[in-house]
Amino acid sequence: MNFKAGYVTIIGKPNVGKSTLLNTILGKKVAIVSSIAGTTRFTITGIKNLPNAQIIFFDTPGIYEPKNELEKRMYSYAYQSIIDADVVVFMINSTDGLSEVDKKILEKFKAILEENKRKIEDINILCVINKIDLIKNKTAIDELINSIKTEYNFFKEFIQISALNNINIDLLVEKIVDYLPQQEKLFEDEDVFKLPIKLHISEIIREKLFQNVYQEVPKSTAVIVEDIRPGDVDKNKVVIEATIIVERENHKAIIIGENGRKLKTIGTQARIELEKLLGKPVFLSLHVKVKEKWTKKGDFVSQLGF
Repeated sequence: MNFKAGYVTIIGKPNVGKSTLLNTILGKKVAIVSSIAGTTRFTITGIKNLPNAQIIFFDTPGIYEPKNELEKRMYSYAYQSIIDADVVVFMINSTDGLSEVDKKILEKFKAILEENKRKIEDINILCVINKIDLIKNKTAIDELINSIKTEYNFFKEFIQISALNNINIDLLVEKIVDYLPQQEKLFEDEDVFKLPIKLHISEIIREKLFQNVYQEVPKSTAVIVEDIRPGDVDKNKVVIEATIIVERENHKAIIIGENGRKLKTIGTQARIELEKLLGKPVFLSLHVKVKEKWTKKGDFVSQLGF
């Protein structure tokens, strides 16, 4: 059997480019991409089909110490995906080198494996150095790789990429396939992601929210899709009703904006992307609701799918 198939998880600190990498590999948007750390909440499965292989990707939130109930649930998914993976892609930024945060993630990674009686030396872990297009002195990259090798001897490969500019992505995919087990396809022949449509819609809306107000509103926001239905008059139109949840009244005012202009902008941008996703015209109705300290309330976090 020459065909390979298996699971790959992408780990790294927040905002290192994990979601961008996944979207670039798959050639379609699957994960929310924003410049604010911690925007990926759901362990999204993206499938890459090749003539000789099938790769199932887990995109995880950046691993750091959880501060509330929401983050505790998020990182339990991240840890489980590490245990289940055939290949682990550990991402760092070329501009940061191997930071203290990166080192803490590696230590946490080793601890997770030890808890499950697995040695890190037995794991197919690839070190992927992102944003190499921002480094003019290529010698600096070689020096970075040598210093990592000295401190951590368990990396199977070092691959230099730019997730945003699609540099060496095909090479990375080839290296991943090299370490997958030989077996039949695990899923049908199509690119899919295991994210229910309501959650996918909510993540698109939340992305547009971050793009417009992330400097003013913290990431403790959620979007709940209340209803999806055909239009009353035009049955080909999709009507979506969604509620943006925030923790404070002043955050609600910021999102709505003067005379509702900010909320209208968020809604328009989200509607355009939703129409591409659904292939139909969309009427999007957005509302903003305050629920104080919702990230600390386990019952409400469970309603969001965790």
